[in-house]
Amino acid sequence: MAYHQAWRNEEAIETLKRFLVYYPNALNAHIGLTCSYNDAGREEEARAEAAEVMRLSPDFRTEVWQQNQFWKEAKEMERHLNNLRKAGLK
Repeated sequence: MAYHQAWRNEEAIETLKRFLVYYPNALNAHIGLTCSYNDAGREEEARAEAAEVMRLSPDFRTEVWQQNQFWKEAKEMERHLNNLRKAGLK
């Protein structure tokens, strides 16, 4: 996630994919991958990850997710929400 926060999305993608090999049901990794793919302009892959989020958590809602996040800057929260919504998550 540090790579993603630093806008180093390709490195974030590589790292998160390696992590998911060992922990395929790690919801937060799929959420991070959704955001990183969108930031990298890889929208089809972002939508595929969003589908994994919904498979793992059928009741996932961005407004509930948002309540459990603690971003220093509001623009970072907005960035993540936009990425999740762009990938099709509600």
